[in-house]
Formats: sequence, structure tokens, C-alpha cells
Amino acid sequence: MSSAHRNDGASNEHVDQHLDEPFDEVAPQRHVVARILTMLAALAWGVGFFGIVDLLVVPLQDERFHEHYLLETGWGLLFTVLVVLPLMLWVVRPRWRVFPQQVVAVAGAILLTGAMASAAGQMLVAAILLVTVAPALWAARSARPGWGLSVRGADPWLVGLVALATVTAATYAAHMISAARSGILDDETWGLMHLPMQAAFGLALAGSAGTAVLAGAAGAPGWRTASLPPAAASVWFGVVCFVYPDLVGSVGRGGGLAVIAWGLAFAGAALRARRGRGGAAAPQDQPPLTTSR
Repeated sequence: MSSAHRNDGASNEHVDQHLDEPFDEVAPQRHVVARILTMLAALAWGVGFFGIVDLLVVPLQDERFHEHYLLETGWGLLFTVLVVLPLMLWVVRPRWRVFPQQVVAVAGAILLTGAMASAAGQMLVAAILLVTVAPALWAARSARPGWGLSVRGADPWLVGLVALATVTAATYAAHMISAARSGILDDETWGLMHLPMQAAFGLALAGSAGTAVLAGAAGAPGWRTASLPPAAASVWFGVVCFVYPDLVGSVGRGGGLAVIAWGLAFAGAALRARRGRGGAAAPQDQPPLTTSR
């Protein structure tokens, strides 16, 4: 609890103590349903939508997909690291609403690139993803006003890294959409082509990272943990690009090293950042403590 909260008087202190209790002690029991639905959604995206399977194509060296190693990796990272992982993190820490907010950002990237590529099926995927994350968003809504996101007080290093990722991701997305339109041999899953979804991957990564930064600026709990999925996805993708520089979807060896460096820098900057909204210390990503009254 910050000193600003302590200075607001006894009544506000009582409210803050109440909000800092573990979620299960203050939330209605019906929120358990949201957690169950979210676990099922994570299972569907990770297994039924081949997120985990595609993520393992390169580690398992499945030669059937060699020419599309980067596209399989992008699909796997998108639906496993940027969708399933935040959903499961929310199940474990259901007061940390930054995780479902990250999934909303991912859905936005899928929708945008689907529209740009005239891929109606991909736009439908975005809509379904929004529906599956809705229970978590509803259950995680806080008694505090607003969305728990803020630009004010954002760490400048993190803002710069997100801006760099956004520009780079937009360029990469345009290249992937152009490749899809040119008739380059593509792979498909459930009738969905991978190149337009690969375009969504980069923007989804930037959007996920940006959501974590905005949550950190607002002093929202869990934001440092939320920085890890986009950082991990960046490093994983960079490694595969470095190893397979000539395959479709790769950014080459130099680009791969740059992507790895970005992921490490973003994770490091997030762990280093200490300031929240209005210069107040941002809360640590640890389970909240129950205050005896």
C-alpha cells in the first residue's frame, strides 16, 4: 500500500486493504465459473487450434513442415505464448486483469491483419477469441475505477521499446500480407492460411507488450509478469529466424539477433522499472497479503 493511500484517511485505507486481499476472499463464488471457462478456452486454443503442436514443430524437427518452420513457429507462439499463457496466468492470479487485456490486444491484431488480408476466417477467429476471453474480463473487473491502464507515468525505456516493436511489426505484417497476395506457397490450419496470421503475430507481440507497459504505468498488479510472454515470444522467434534465415517468414540472421536482443531488453527493462502512475512505486508482482483487521 503506497503512502498516498495511507494519507487518504481511515475509510480509504480500509477499502485499499480490502482490495489487496486475495481475489477468492472478496469475489463472488460465481467467478469460479469464469476461471473454469478460461481454462477450457486455453485448452481449446492450445490443443484444438494447434497452438502447442505448431510450437513444437521446430524443436521436434518435423521435416514435413520444414519450408514453413517460421510460419509454424509464428502460429504456435501466437496461440500458445500470447494467448494460452496469459489465460492460464489469469486463472492462477484472477485479480491480475492485465492478462485478459493482453489477449484482447492479440485479438485486435488478428482482426486488423485479417481485414487487411481480406481473410474473413481470420477475422472470425478474432471474434471467437474475444468471446472466449470475455468471462475473464468480466470476472477480473476491479472495484477501482477505469481499466487499470495508463500512459501517464509509463517507463520511457519500455515505451521506446514498444514503439520500436510496433513499427517493426507493422513493417513485417505488411511484408507477410504482400507475400500472401503474391501466391507464395503457404500452409493452412483449419482452413486458415498462415501468412496472414503470421502478419498478426508481430503486431500481437507488440500489442501484448504495450498492454503490460500501460498496466505498469497504472500501477496494476501483475504487469511485470505480463511482460514475460511477449519477451519470451520475441526471443524464441529470433532464435528460429537465426537458425533458418532463408525460410519464408524469417527476418534473417541479423534480424533474428535484433529480435532476440529486443526480447531480452524488454524483459530486463520491465524487471528494472520501479515507477508507477504519478511517480508512485508500482506494486511488485507477488501474491497480495491479507491484512488482519
